[in-house]
Amino acid sequence: MGPYLAFMLVGEVSVRLPEDWAPAMLFLKPMAPLTLILYHWQKGAYPELRGKGLTLSGACQDILVGLALTAAWILPYLAFDGLRLEDPATGGFIPDALRADTLSPFDPFILGTEGLWLVLGARMFGYALVTPIFEELFIRSFVMRYSEVYAQRGDFRDVPLAHYTLGSFIATTVIFTIGHVYWEWWVAIPWVMLSNLWFYHRKNLWALILVHGVTNAALLLLAIFGGSFFSDGTGRPLSLWFFV
Repeated sequence: MGPYLAFMLVGEVSVRLPEDWAPAMLFLKPMAPLTLILYHWQKGAYPELRGKGLTLSGACQDILVGLALTAAWILPYLAFDGLRLEDPATGGFIPDALRADTLSPFDPFILGTEGLWLVLGARMFGYALVTPIFEELFIRSFVMRYSEVYAQRGDFRDVPLAHYTLGSFIATTVIFTIGHVYWEWWVAIPWVMLSNLWFYHRKNLWALILVHGVTNAALLLLAIFGGSFFSDGTGRPLSLWFFV
C-alpha cells in the first residue's frame, strides 16, 4: 500500500509545483514507489513476488493477453468520438498540438528536442515497468485479499492469492477504476474485470504485472508512433497522447 500512496502523493505535489519542476517530477514519480518497494523487498516483504516466476510459455500468453487488453482499451475511443474529452486535430509522431493539450500532464519536450528520447525513456520506465508493479501489489495483492477479511478484521495475508469472491471482484474493479480519470472509466472497468479473470486463471502476480506492463507499453508506443494509423469520425489523424 505504501508505494501506491507514495506515487499518489508525489503526483498531487507535482501538479502544485511550478512548471520548472516538471523534469524532476518525471523521474521522481516512479522512483518514489520503486524505492519503497526495494526497501521493503530487501527486508523480506512481498512473498507474493518471490519463488513463483514465469515460464516462457506462460509469459507469451501474458503478453498476448496484454496486447488484447490494449486493443480493448483503445477501440471504444476509436469507434465513438464522443468518449474522448477532446478531439485532437493532428496525429503522428509527437504532434505539435500536444504542447497545448491540457488532457495530459506529460510533455515529451520538457527537456527540449535534444532530451526527447531521455524523456520518453523515463516515461516508459515509469509507465510500463514501475506502475504495473506497485499497482498490482496494491490492487491484486492487497485490495483483492483485504476486501475478504475487512469485516472480520482478519489478516489479508491469510487469503490465498487470486482467490475469487464476488466482493473482492467488485472491490478491485471499483478501486482500480476510480484511480483513473473519469473519461477512462469506460475502458478501465472492462480492463480490470477481464484481467481479474486472467489472474484467477494464472494465480501468479508476476503474470498480471506483465499483462499490465505490456498494455501500458503498447499504449505509449502507439502514442509515439501510431498517430498516422488511426483517424477520428471526420477522417482526421487521431493522436493517442491523451492515454498517457
